[in-house]
Amino acid sequence: MRVWLACLAAMLLVACAGVPEPSGGGQSLGPPVQRFVAEGRIALRQGERSDHLRFRWEHTPDSDGLLIMSPLGQGLAELTRDATGARLVQPKVPAIVADSLRQLAQQVFSHPLPLDAVTDWLRGARPELAGEVDGWRVTITESSIPSAGKSRLLRVMEAGRGDVEFKLIVDDWELPNE
Repeated sequence: MRVWLACLAAMLLVACAGVPEPSGGGQSLGPPVQRFVAEGRIALRQGERSDHLRFRWEHTPDSDGLLIMSPLGQGLAELTRDATGARLVQPKVPAIVADSLRQLAQQVFSHPLPLDAVTDWLRGARPELAGEVDGWRVTITESSIPSAGKSRLLRVMEAGRGDVEFKLIVDDWELPNE
């Protein structure tokens, strides 16, 4: 059960990191979208251990819902944020509730993370494609423009820090009202 939590923590750490503009002026992400549903896969490797998960992330300006699932689609955890606060819900475990994502991260991971910026990577509001932040090497290795979309959004993000390697792959985008 803790494996997905470590993977989620890695995803949130990497996704929150702002990276410097790559030299050479290649493509960048954006312009930002206000609403999206992204579905995909997460791979986490630390040393000899390797874990794979699926996710479904629904975002609006007022709320987020991130469902973490096993590779076969069984729900493992749900992280939500809205005007009433933030919650982490797991099967057969009491929900963890906080006033904000930052406070929830403090409770779950024992230190605050800038989780309010996480969705900016997915929605194209952070256009950078490569760099290093706080020891994490971050690279957007593939981006795409979803069908009927106007924004270039990430498709594959890879990151590493020490012996931890992380990969996020977005398989499907839904961009309502873009």
